Amino acid sequence: MQKYKIFTKYHSLCITNQPLESLNADGKDVVKCNRSNYFELPFYEYLKEIPNKKDIILHVSDLDLSRVFIECIKRYVFVQAAGGLVRNVENELLFIYRNRRWDLPKGHKEHGEDIEQTATREVEEECGLKDLVLKEKLGITYHTYYLNGRYEIKETHWYEMTTESLKLTPQREEGIEKAVWIGEDKIDEVIENCYLSLQDLLKSIKLF
Repeated sequence: MQKYKIFTKYHSLCITNQPLESLNADGKDVVKCNRSNYFELPFYEYLKEIPNKKDIILHVSDLDLSRVFIECIKRYVFVQAAGGLVRNVENELLFIYRNRRWDLPKGHKEHGEDIEQTATREVEEECGLKDLVLKEKLGITYHTYYLNGRYEIKETHWYEMTTESLKLTPQREEGIEKAVWIGEDKIDEVIENCYLSLQDLLKSIKLF
């Protein structure tokens, strides 16, 4: 069983072959996708940004999910990025504050890097850490946005990391106002002011 979950500014699109009864479909539009109707479905419409648009479940049977995913995003410029959820020796988690939102440090993959190198480099650059230890992969998020006259979809690979350092230096030239350690007492408040794609990831992980 697989799924791709893409977040726009207003709603999400979940492309999945999981049994419908195992999904929370309440209040969502469910679209069935199979060999018989594949060429009739308006895939591009599913990611259009419309205020108050319902979340969509694109339920796929007898087709490869990656094929459907590619069809949905083919008008978007595909961008890869990586970042990390960093835990310190005090069992606190690293968050950055930028554009009036809490976020995790991340950034674009550069030519010649593997995705793990991107994750470590971006966290080091954005928060001033030098002793990161890369742990397990936490997941992948997808979100769309409009930038410089074009629509993009960003695939972000997230990794668990640890550090023994406590001092943080936010990369202000990247618009990061704060880099702070967050404990269990503040985590719910912080997550509620994260982007929807990141909220979805964090709520699926046991953080404390």
